[in-house]
Formats: sequence, C-alpha cells, structure tokens
Amino acid sequence: MTDHSSDTLIRAIIAAHDGGPLVDGIAEADVPVDLDATYAMQDRIMAGIGPSGGWKILAGAAGDPICSPIPANRYFDNGATINAAHHRFIITEVEVAVKLGADLTGTPTESEAEAAIASVHPVLEMVGNPFVNRDATPRNVQLGDLQSNGAVIVGPAVDKSMREALPTLPVTLTYGETVIKQVESGASWSAIIAALVWLAPRAEKRGHPLKAGQIVITGSRIAVPLDRAEDVTATLGDWGQVSARFTY
Repeated sequence: MTDHSSDTLIRAIIAAHDGGPLVDGIAEADVPVDLDATYAMQDRIMAGIGPSGGWKILAGAAGDPICSPIPANRYFDNGATINAAHHRFIITEVEVAVKLGADLTGTPTESEAEAAIASVHPVLEMVGNPFVNRDATPRNVQLGDLQSNGAVIVGPAVDKSMREALPTLPVTLTYGETVIKQVESGASWSAIIAALVWLAPRAEKRGHPLKAGQIVITGSRIAVPLDRAEDVTATLGDWGQVSARFTY
C-alpha cells in the first residue's frame, strides 16, 4: 500500500484525539487517493499509537466492507468514565461485538471463524473528531483516521441465544432517563461470520492479525450526536446493556 499523507498530519491527528490542537485544513497532497492509500494511512496512525486491540467492520455491507484496526488503548470496560471533550467524542454508536477466544489467521472457513468466537457483547463506539471542520475534511482522510474511531466501551457478554435475534434485535439508546433512539434491525449472525472470514487474511496481511482476546465491532445499529450527554446506556432487548459516563 502507498500513502502520501505527511508525518506532520499523522502526528497531528493522533494528538488531536488525545486533547491536542484540532487539525485545521488538509493539504491535497496529504489526501489518500484510493482505498489502499487510506488503509496505509490507518496503518501509519496505528504505528504511532500502539498495538491493535481489535477491529471495526461493517457486517452485512454490499460488496467488500470497509474496515479499520482499533488501538488497544481505546477499549474501555463497561461503566467507564471518560473525558469526552479531551478525546473529541461527537457521536454515539451502538453496536454488537464479538470477542475472539482463539487466533483467526490465514483464510478461515465459516465454521472456523465461528469457533474462534468466545462471546458476544453490546458495545458503544464513540466517534471522535480531530478536525476543525469535519464536514470539509475529505472522506478518505476520515476513513484513514481509523474510520473516526475514538473509543469502544465493551459491555458484559450476553447469552448466545441473542445470535438468532440479531436481524430484528431491539436496541435502545438512552441519555440519562431519556430514550434517544430505538431500532430493530441490523446484521445477522451469518453476516458477522462472513465479515470475519473476509477480514482475517486482510488483517494479517496488514500486520494487525486477529488474536485471541481481541474485540471486533460489527457495524452501527444506532448513530446519534453525543450532545454533551453524561450518562449513556445502550440496551439490547432482554440480553444486556452497556453504559458509560462522560465528563467535559
């Protein structure tokens, strides 16, 4: 993969996710020209942060899904308190995640991918914005910025019976006592398995292989502005919850 994004831009994006100055303006020469260059930008950002703790991928997408590794230091336990202003969180996403109980490398079969899954979890993914003007930031730069990942809060493992309910899973996002959004649709279990089969050889080729203990998030079911919410909870039907508290 070839990426022409400058070291200055890479360092600035990493710093802005951690309380540094927002990135103002992107030189045309720094914009990845295609998906290969976008993924190369992701890999350079990962090299500047640390090891991978997992991946994000949109299961059930038409064609090849877009993906990104997620740094290990961006995963938080259920109930964590995080400074949202410091990390520039702007959007809350509710997702279903899988935790691997075994390494998943090479080109696995569907049965091998399924066998590698130890548990299923509700998660909150927090979208971070390191840019002064996100709307004016080229899409490939946003995708190169680890698909705008800011953090992942991982809820407790749920009963495996939830797998069958995934296509019509009731999901509710609450800010404090207020229900913000409810949905009843999302990727199926078979779509999640297919996404892992697709991802495993590509993750390995990029130097961030799928390893036991990692968390893979599988696509947003709800995505709404954070709006300085403090107490955030996502509920996945009768199966479980994940929550976090945000300070500013």
